[in-house]
Amino acid sequence: MSEEAKAQEKIDVKELVKQADIVGNVFSRYTYGIDKIYITLRKDKKLPLGSYVFVLDEDNLPIVYQVASPEYYRYGYDFEKRLIAHGKASKDESHTYDCVGILVGKLYEDGRIEPPKYPVIPLSEVYSCPPKLIELVTEPDTKFKVKIGTDPLTQQAVCIDLRPLIRQGVLISGAQGTGKTTALLTLISRSLETFSHLRFLILDWTGEFQPLKKLEEKGFKICVISWDTFISGLKKEDPEATLHLIENDDPRTRGAPREVILAALTLTKKNGQYPTKKLLKTFIEGEAGSGRSKETITTAKSIIDKTDHLIDDLPEGSPTEIHGKDELIKWIKGNNIVIVDFSETREKGIPDDFEVKKKMGAFLAKCIWEEATKKKDFGCVIVSDEAHRIAPEKFYGGEMDPVWLRLATEGGRNGCPLWLVARRLSLVSKAVTTELQQNFICFNVEDVDRKRIIEDLGETFASLLGALPPGEAIVKSATGFKIPGQVTHVKFDKVMEPSSVKYGLEERFKPIDEGKANQVA
Repeated sequence: MSEEAKAQEKIDVKELVKQADIVGNVFSRYTYGIDKIYITLRKDKKLPLGSYVFVLDEDNLPIVYQVASPEYYRYGYDFEKRLIAHGKASKDESHTYDCVGILVGKLYEDGRIEPPKYPVIPLSEVYSCPPKLIELVTEPDTKFKVKIGTDPLTQQAVCIDLRPLIRQGVLISGAQGTGKTTALLTLISRSLETFSHLRFLILDWTGEFQPLKKLEEKGFKICVISWDTFISGLKKEDPEATLHLIENDDPRTRGAPREVILAALTLTKKNGQYPTKKLLKTFIEGEAGSGRSKETITTAKSIIDKTDHLIDDLPEGSPTEIHGKDELIKWIKGNNIVIVDFSETREKGIPDDFEVKKKMGAFLAKCIWEEATKKKDFGCVIVSDEAHRIAPEKFYGGEMDPVWLRLATEGGRNGCPLWLVARRLSLVSKAVTTELQQNFICFNVEDVDRKRIIEDLGETFASLLGALPPGEAIVKSATGFKIPGQVTHVKFDKVMEPSSVKYGLEERFKPIDEGKANQVA
C-alpha cells in the first residue's frame, strides 16, 4: 500500500467511527474480556449472523468484532407465570436480542489491524460497522487478490489473497448441491485472470469441470484428456495396479501364482522396463529355482498368456508409445489447465473400475510431486473432487496413498498445492483435512460432518455456519484476508455452472413396459 493511500485511511478511520450507529451495549453478568464480548441490542435493533460491529477503545479507535450465536433471551419464570394466569403464552416485549462478538482486531489510523491490549470496558456502546470500515478490515492489500463473491449482508465484494491458497492449499466442503463445484470453478477461473501463469491439473471424477473449456475464449489453453490415456504409464510404474487389472479377469490370480506375478511386475519396474508378456514370463521362469513349485510357475505363466491387459512384446526398432510422467508434464507445461476426465472410459478393454482409477489419480499426483520437487521452476496446482474416495479415513474406502498426505503437508512449499473438495468431510482422512484447513471454504454440511468441523475448528467456527442457503459459504483463511485466521460469509459468484448430469430422470427411468411386466408376473 502506498504512503498516500495509508494517509487517506488515517483520515477515514476517524470519520467512519463518527458515522456509525449505536446498536446496543456490551453486557456480561460477570467478566469483560478481549477475544469475545457479549452484546445486548437496543429495542428494534437486530444483527444477523456474521455481521460486523465495533466498540471504541480508550483512544477512540474501533475494535471490530464479528457476530456469532444471535438469540432471543427471556426469563422462563415470567413465561410460566403468564401461562398460568392467562392460559396462553404472552408475547410481551420482556425479551432481549443478544449475541456474541468474536474479535477481528483493532483498526489503527495507519491501516494496521492488531489485537487490542486491554479488555473492553463494561457496558461499552456497540456500533454497527459502516461498509467502508468492513472493507478496511477484510480486504487484503495485494495485487494478487481474487474476487470470489459478495457478502450477503452488505453486498460488498469479498476478495482473498491468491498467494496463501498456492502456498498452503485449499479445502472445500459441503453437502451435495450446496455449490462446491461452482465455487471451485469461480476460484480457478478468477485465479487465472489474476495470475495468468498458473497451471492446474484437475482430476475430474464426475465430469463437472468441462465448463472450464470456456476459458479458451479468454486466451487460456485448456486440455481435456481421458484417464485411460495414461494406462500404459500406470502399468509401467505401478505393479499393484497392473496386477489388479489382471486378477479382475482371471480368478486363478491368487495365492502363490499371484505372489510370483507381483514379483515379476515389481522387477520390471525396478529395471525401468515395460511389462510385456514375454518379459514377465522370463522373470517368472527365473522363480523356478527359488523354491516355487512347477505348478505355481505354470499357472502364473498361463495367467500372463491369457490376459488382455498386456502386449506380447515391444515392437523392434520403435518402442511402444507409453503415456507416463513425461507426456503428462509436457501437457501441463503447454496448457493452463489439464483436465483428466475419470467420468468415462474410452479405451476398449480397460475396466471402468474405481480401484484402478484411484491408483491412476495417485500415479498422476506422484508425477507432479516428483517434477515439482526436482525442478524449482515448475509449479502446478492439483485439484480433485471426491476427496472421500481418494483420501479416505481408515474405516472407509480402503487405504489412502501416501502422496495425498505429502501434498497436503508439503505440496504448497514445493510448488504443487492441493485443492481438495470433500462432499463427506467425516469420511476424509483427518490427517489430510487438518493440513488443508488453513484455507477452508465450508458450505452447508450434514450433521455428522458438522461434528467433524467442531472437532477440527471448534464451536466458534461451527456456530457461524447456521443453515447456509445454496451458493453461500463461510470462508476461513489463515493469511488470505487482512486479519490472520479471519472468517467471512460469502455468496460465491457464478462465473460458470458445473456440467449437468449426463443422464437425467427421463433417461434413467423409462416408462414401465406393461407387456413385459405382465409377462414377468
